[in-house]
Amino acid sequence: MECTIPSFSNLTVQSNFNLQQFLGRWYEIKWLSDEYHNESSIWRDYSQLFQFENNSNQRLLVFGKARLINEENCFSFGPWLIVANNSAKMIVETRDLNSTTKLNWPYVILSTDYINYALIYGCMSKNYIQDNPCDDSIVWIFSRKNSLSDEYLNPLHNIIENILCINLTKLEKTPHSEKSCYDLPSLGLKIYPMNIIIFIILPILYLFLIYK
Repeated sequence: MECTIPSFSNLTVQSNFNLQQFLGRWYEIKWLSDEYHNESSIWRDYSQLFQFENNSNQRLLVFGKARLINEENCFSFGPWLIVANNSAKMIVETRDLNSTTKLNWPYVILSTDYINYALIYGCMSKNYIQDNPCDDSIVWIFSRKNSLSDEYLNPLHNIIENILCINLTKLEKTPHSEKSCYDLPSLGLKIYPMNIIIFIILPILYLFLIYK
């Protein structure tokens, strides 16, 4: 049976979507690519942080971080500005707050359980009309951790292949290392056992009381 690419207006998205629960950090596990990428050009340890813009509960700022191959430090990108309207059907307004160009890309949450995975589908076609199939679509599989088990991946693969009509071989896997871009840097402090701390503090306290 031939698969028909859906328009965004006909997509079934996450029901009873809760924007508040969706906020926070998501790690990219896989993404759709329409061209071959050399390993050196693939962003690693890619993640995005979703939060409300100032006092708004309808607009999101999305801050990204990633690392290039053989690089110690991560780089930041964005923030994206997304109009959410407390719905699973969102709009990417800009990918840089300094840009005056309005993108108005559809950005929909097809499936999420908020605590493990999220499947996001977008369209980057210029002047896209939501009643038409998208010519330049993008897909993200996100996880709350830097990995995602097959228990969650397989149902998402099914949606991508049989609903979005996308060949799974076109999905790129995002490499993740043990060192996340959000790991706190070491301050070089030594951690001593509590008995040693007490042994050091008690004489000081004793002397303080004597000479007070």
